[in-house]
Amino acid sequence: MTEEVRQALRVCPPQVRSAVTEAAQGLTPEELRFRCGTALRIFAGGRETEVPRVSVTPELLQSILSSATEHSVYAAQNTIRQGFITLAGGHRLGLCGTAVEKNGEIATLRDISSINLRIAGQHPGCADAASDFLWTHPRSCLIIGAPGSGKTTLLRDLIRQISDRFLWRVSVVDERMELACCVGGNAQFQVGAHTDVLSGVCKQCGIEMLLRTMNPQWIALDEITAEADVEAMVRASYCGVRFLATAHAISREELQRRPVYRKLMQAQLFETLMTILPNRQVRTEVM
Repeated sequence: MTEEVRQALRVCPPQVRSAVTEAAQGLTPEELRFRCGTALRIFAGGRETEVPRVSVTPELLQSILSSATEHSVYAAQNTIRQGFITLAGGHRLGLCGTAVEKNGEIATLRDISSINLRIAGQHPGCADAASDFLWTHPRSCLIIGAPGSGKTTLLRDLIRQISDRFLWRVSVVDERMELACCVGGNAQFQVGAHTDVLSGVCKQCGIEMLLRTMNPQWIALDEITAEADVEAMVRASYCGVRFLATAHAISREELQRRPVYRKLMQAQLFETLMTILPNRQVRTEVM
């Protein structure tokens, strides 16, 4: 059992920690899936393994939620309504339940029915080749790949390296607190000594705020999904800032087929494209 898994399990009751430790022998857990009315399952190596000793009940889900919020669920409502809670160490709880809407927006989640405890892991050095390329080609870079291919992990290490190795000022728009995972103002992942992190704000607002306040040379953000993101990035590019970003696509051709990404390509904002292949190798090309 790795130290990361032991740290993530601290939000679980002792009997759950014990059962997982026993069932995870020989595995490297990536997620623990708590689904009400079923047995706990460990996701590792692309498959789920049942932990028959742990039956998931509403009481167990509530216990984990209470522990994760330090017994103050109300104080965590801002992220709960977005479906997650960030934990110390960069781990996070993904939440499902019944959405409560107010004025057309989700105000909170009640009656939690599923929890996905995602176990964080940093992989220093995975962006060595990518950062070497950016040193010789310091232009905005887009990272693409399939869901779960490691885009966020690569981006995180790339931020750290261009900050620490090349002393470039990097500002991060960490909308869902997945890149730096700040808890109490402290980044739970290494993102570099010359990096500033703005958490919990939409990309459009975050980009504009960082431009006004932090004088970045690079702005990094995860998962471009909306036209407003693209428009804000284009405006910022006129100020000379460069971007590191990710998008869900398996190829350049798929980027061009999707309306939002097609606009991104037409704007010619990114000059470097890094594609994470199924074997986790990274293909780099100048666009």
